[in-house]
Amino acid sequence: MNQATLLNRFKEGLGDLLEKIDHALAKPNRDPYAEVDAERRPHEHDTRLLFVDELLCQLGWTRGAGGNVLEEARLQGATTKFMDYVGVVDIAGKPLLLVEAKAWDKPFVSARAGGAFASEADLIVAAIQHVRDGKSEDTSPAIAEWHRYLRQVEGYVRTLKEQYGHDLPRAMIVSGEWLVVFKQPTKTFLVTQVRDDIAVYRRREFTARAGELFNLLHRSLLTQDAPIPLRPAQLRQFLVLADVAGAFRGVHVHYDHKGGSSLFTPRPRISIYPAVFVVRHDDVIYTVMDNNTPVTLDYEHDNVDGESLAPHLHAIDTCSNALLAACVRELGGGLPSQPLGRFPGFPSDTMTRTFVGDLTEANHWFVATGNSSHFLLAEPRVTDCRFHTWAHCGANAIGQSAISVRTVVPRAFFIDSQRHHCAHQVVQDRRTTKCLIAPIDSRICCQVCAFLDHCWTPAEKGDLPCGQ
Repeated sequence: MNQATLLNRFKEGLGDLLEKIDHALAKPNRDPYAEVDAERRPHEHDTRLLFVDELLCQLGWTRGAGGNVLEEARLQGATTKFMDYVGVVDIAGKPLLLVEAKAWDKPFVSARAGGAFASEADLIVAAIQHVRDGKSEDTSPAIAEWHRYLRQVEGYVRTLKEQYGHDLPRAMIVSGEWLVVFKQPTKTFLVTQVRDDIAVYRRREFTARAGELFNLLHRSLLTQDAPIPLRPAQLRQFLVLADVAGAFRGVHVHYDHKGGSSLFTPRPRISIYPAVFVVRHDDVIYTVMDNNTPVTLDYEHDNVDGESLAPHLHAIDTCSNALLAACVRELGGGLPSQPLGRFPGFPSDTMTRTFVGDLTEANHWFVATGNSSHFLLAEPRVTDCRFHTWAHCGANAIGQSAISVRTVVPRAFFIDSQRHHCAHQVVQDRRTTKCLIAPIDSRICCQVCAFLDHCWTPAEKGDLPCGQ
């Protein structure tokens, strides 16, 4: 949407929100089950409901299922912390905005008795340095509560940087009566403090300085959301060739767990859509697809080799080449083709990155494959392995019998004796926490998977029953 339109919409929405707040605070019976107290102000939970949630909405952020704001986001460092709100590139993705909410009547930043500073920003700079020096709240230049607030945010920023490699673009501490924005929190809390990197607002200033709040905090100014998927011709709306760090092939996978008639046992189907993941230098990923007609994953039969996955892989490769060529044409030059190990990874709910990305809807995934066009090979790397067949695994066979038809539970698309199936219990046990495509097929043979070298170390591969 046009930026001028977004700005006007924010000013309008902020004005309406502030009017609602004034009306709510003026109600004498706002707490109908408590003694009447005209001076009572909302505690933190009510401050969030009354103001912070609505402010984030006006700033273009979306809370709730499928949104781009994590609430009470778990941050695992030396201890587990919970951040009030984290606005992200996409759900569970790269953090863009940290929000720490405080109760309505929490005091604005002020100097400890006897202290004098030219501005609130100068005081905050001194208080942050005090935190970084490891000094106690008793000697902080700011009042004790603000020492704790700043120490809390410093801990979040440090953990995001040191544990997850994220440079947080923006942070704010907010109550209903005031708001403090840190324009470069990683620099401010971890490197050097600069007064101009800290913006301070009182509620009475919110309307007059709405343009500043918009420019600092609106989602459209912190990231440019691209549709998923993009068509090749849309790429230039979001980036130019110089922005591109690499292009990675991949696929979109849809697992239909209700394949066939409901009168019979479900026979799962898997649809594969070629994709290209164009990655910017800041690791933002643009997903490009250009055809809504999938290629069904399945063997074809011939009189020479019997069952073969080669025709399916060839069809995907042809479409993938055409899609990559279309991206090259649209951006006006060759795209850096990168191996899978250079892929920055899709976001996950642990704030780590993975080659297989979940979509909001169940049974849908994006799979990055690097220079290859598919996550499967036509043939196993190890020839003549007998462990594709349950009966040949002996005491190490999985379960009580062979999987002779495709099953949803357990996820087994390829079946007993097929070259892409593994029936060995030792392999299954060792890869339980490793396998990236277990939600697609938990019995896939590791030797036909593109992720073999990313899941197993050389020593682990050599120790597999089938060897390297």
